[in-house]
Amino acid sequence: MFFDFHVHGDIQLAKEAKRLGYNGVALIQSSKNYSNEDLSDVTEIEDDFKIFKGIEIFAKNPEDLKKKVQKFRPKVDVLIVNGGNVKINRAACENSQVDILAHPYKNRRDSGINHVLARKASENEVAIELSINSMLKTRSSVRVKTLSQFRQIINLQRKFKFPLIIGSNAHSIYGLRTPQDIITLTKCFDMDLNETIDSLSQTPINIIKKSKIRKNIIVKGVKIVG
Repeated sequence: MFFDFHVHGDIQLAKEAKRLGYNGVALIQSSKNYSNEDLSDVTEIEDDFKIFKGIEIFAKNPEDLKKKVQKFRPKVDVLIVNGGNVKINRAACENSQVDILAHPYKNRRDSGINHVLARKASENEVAIELSINSMLKTRSSVRVKTLSQFRQIINLQRKFKFPLIIGSNAHSIYGLRTPQDIITLTKCFDMDLNETIDSLSQTPINIIKKSKIRKNIIVKGVKIVG
């Protein structure tokens, strides 16, 4: 089962993802122009294809991030933080209410993730996203840097075992790639087959499982039953 949890679009874009071989997508809105009505009728296309509601949070600083996470967490299945700023990257990795830190390397020379953040992401089960369009929609010199940043993150993931996820960050059908295409592309930054499949399958599944039980969790490791 393959999922793309970073799709900016509507039902038509979700249908295209289904045609390409996905079993589900998260349709992501920006926190800058969030509208609950836009997602009120989003459930599923067919029984074998699920659509999840998501938000991408753009925050000015860690305190702003914390407030927006508290605001949007009850409203969505998938909560993404727009990364790149080192303080935002760290705040996201330290917050167990965050599902995904997207492109922590954005506008940076390094990967945006170090040993400290990798350990925090692992402890709080925050998935670090590699955006396929970060690699494909750039000029050659930037693409080389992005590949290096991806490799840095993968090496840290192998050591600290934080969740890793691959998303398209697609805004149109032209930004989507088939799962098979992504599996081929990940060889360029040294991911093996099992790592890629986990990033497209197991990590998204775990995010949804966590989302379903989150309201019953009092603190990490303690939840209400019955």
